[in-house]
Amino acid sequence: MTDLPDAGDRHVARVSRQPFPPYRYVPGVRPHPYRDPAGHSYRPQPISTRHPPWHAEQWRTLEAWLYGVDLFNNFYFWEAHEAWEGLWAVADRGSAPAVMLQGLIQIAAALLKTHMGVLAGARTLSREGIDKLRWAGAIERRMLGLDLAAVASAFVGYFEPLRDGALPAIGPAVPVLRLR
Repeated sequence: MTDLPDAGDRHVARVSRQPFPPYRYVPGVRPHPYRDPAGHSYRPQPISTRHPPWHAEQWRTLEAWLYGVDLFNNFYFWEAHEAWEGLWAVADRGSAPAVMLQGLIQIAAALLKTHMGVLAGARTLSREGIDKLRWAGAIERRMLGLDLAAVASAFVGYFEPLRDGALPAIGPAVPVLRLR
């Protein structure tokens, strides 16, 4: 197993000002970011990642959301999941924003499993994530700056090889999250 590749120029502007971590975490390849003293985000004393209450209409100012989008678009899949998890944890369970975030978290995990060559995990997580995006998109088509139907459709196409037992490549074909 290897590091995740650099995303290269995906023709999408950064939406956050936070710097990227020095490496993309892949289990078994690099030190765990939080638990290992050599990790890119290690702190001897654990810190809370819980986010204050928020509303979907505030998406342009939700730094954790914006940073997660930047991380995701640049193949920091584990780190994107972590950025969004604090928002998800305080969202009303069953609400469209919570379900949408959970779907994106699952898609980020599916992409990491794809890179790691874990077919079953990639298949399950991608399917569940896409289903959640579709469900949230049926409630509200555009949320947190994303057209959820378009995002779900892009990931259906990207993950299509999983139906035949093949792993898609982590590279230019990975859909971009474009905020509008």
